[in-house]
Amino acid sequence: MKNKGYLIFGVSLSIVSLILVFIGAILNIVVCIISLICLFIGILIVMHWSTSGYMWVCDKCGEKFRITLKENIIGVNSGVNYKNLYCPKCNKKTMCKGIVYKN
Repeated sequence: MKNKGYLIFGVSLSIVSLILVFIGAILNIVVCIISLICLFIGILIVMHWSTSGYMWVCDKCGEKFRITLKENIIGVNSGVNYKNLYCPKCNKKTMCKGIVYKN
């Protein structure tokens, strides 16, 4: 899969940030705020990896298309590798399956 470094870095940053949130809540509010910011950045990195690493296939017409980061964040997940997205060909909101994008 493309850009595994994004995934590993984003997940690692998110896990460390969650640990620091709990430590910061006990010790210092500044550490808590910084770790929440790092958690948010980690989640965005993982979402960017997901956006660039997958194409989506419309269940109705079979059209393959890419989505933006905004569509990935807003799109409702409906199981593993399924999202409720607008198909650019049918112009309808349908269930779309995520497939690995091979460049």
